Amino acid sequence: MNLYRVNPESDVPIYQQLADAIYADIKSGKLPAGTKLATVREMASQLKIAHGTVKRAYDELKKMGAIDMTQGRGTYISYRPETTESKKERAMAAIEEMLNRLESLGISPMEAKIFIDLKLREKVRLSKAISLALVECNPEMLYQLDETMHKFKNVETYQYLFDDILKYPYKIGEEMDVIVTSANHAKDLGEIIAEKDKIIKVALNLVPRTIMQLALLEKGHTVGIICQSERFAELLREVCSLYAPQINVSQPWLLDGDGDCGAYLKGVDALLVPEGYEKFCGQKDAKLIQKFAGKHMVINCAYQIDQGSFIYLEERISGLQAKRNIDQSK
Repeated sequence: MNLYRVNPESDVPIYQQLADAIYADIKSGKLPAGTKLATVREMASQLKIAHGTVKRAYDELKKMGAIDMTQGRGTYISYRPETTESKKERAMAAIEEMLNRLESLGISPMEAKIFIDLKLREKVRLSKAISLALVECNPEMLYQLDETMHKFKNVETYQYLFDDILKYPYKIGEEMDVIVTSANHAKDLGEIIAEKDKIIKVALNLVPRTIMQLALLEKGHTVGIICQSERFAELLREVCSLYAPQINVSQPWLLDGDGDCGAYLKGVDALLVPEGYEKFCGQKDAKLIQKFAGKHMVINCAYQIDQGSFIYLEERISGLQAKRNIDQSK
C-alpha cells in the first residue's frame, strides 16, 4: 500500500492534496491500471482524516477517469497512458462537434472545409513555416507529391484537386508561399491566381523501378488497374501502352465504386496500383491485394519530380526560409 501524507496547514484542501498525490503516482506508473487502492476506511485511518475527505478525493479521481469504484469490489486504477488511437478518437469527436456547430449556422460541408483550411493556413503563417500548396487533378498524384515534400524541413503542405481550385480559386489565396503543380495545370492556374510568381511548374516522371517492372509483364497477360480516380486510371493505361504494349489491360476498378474487388482480381494475371494505395482503400480491399501479391505481380506505380524541377523548388524554398530567418536544420 502506498503511504501518503497531507498537510493540514496548507491552503490546498486536504481532499485535493490526496487526489493530486494519487494522480501523480498514477501518471508516473507507480500505480498501473488494475491496481487496487486502499478502501476509504483504510485510507482515512492511515492519514487520520475524516472518511468524507477521502471519499471526496476518490470522487475527484473518478471524475478524471483515473479510478473505478465498484460496490463490493473496491477501488481500482483505470487510467491508461494515452495512445495514438485514443488521440485520434478524441480528435474525431472534437471535429464532429465542430462540424455539427457549423452546420447549425447554415454552413455547407464544402464551405466548412474552406474555412478550416483558411484557419490552418493562418496558423502556419504565424508559425513561420513555409506554406506550400500542391495542385493536381487526382488524389493519387497528390499523395506522391506530398511524400516528396517531406524532404523539406519547416514546410507545411496543403493538397488541392485541380477541379476544386477552378471552382473555388480563393482556396489558395495570398496565404500560400509556393504553389507546386505539373506542366498540365500551370497555365490554367496562372489565369486564375493573381500572384503567378508563386507557381512552380514541375515535371513528374515514372520512377525507373516501375518502368522496369512494366517491361517484365508477360505477353498476352491481362493486367488490372486498381486506383481511386478515373484520371489516374487513364494515366496508367497510357503508361501501359508506352512501356508494356505486349499486355492486355483490363477495365480499371475504382476503389470508391461498386463491385467486388476479390472478383475483379480473379480475372487478371497482374495488377497495377498507385504508390501508397493503402491510403485510398479499406482494410478488406488492402488485404485482398496483399493476398493477390503473394502469387502474382503487383506493380506500385510511383512518380517523382525530375531532378531539375526538384533543385529549382529546393532553391525557392531555401530562399524564402532565409528571408524569414527560419532555421533550415530543424
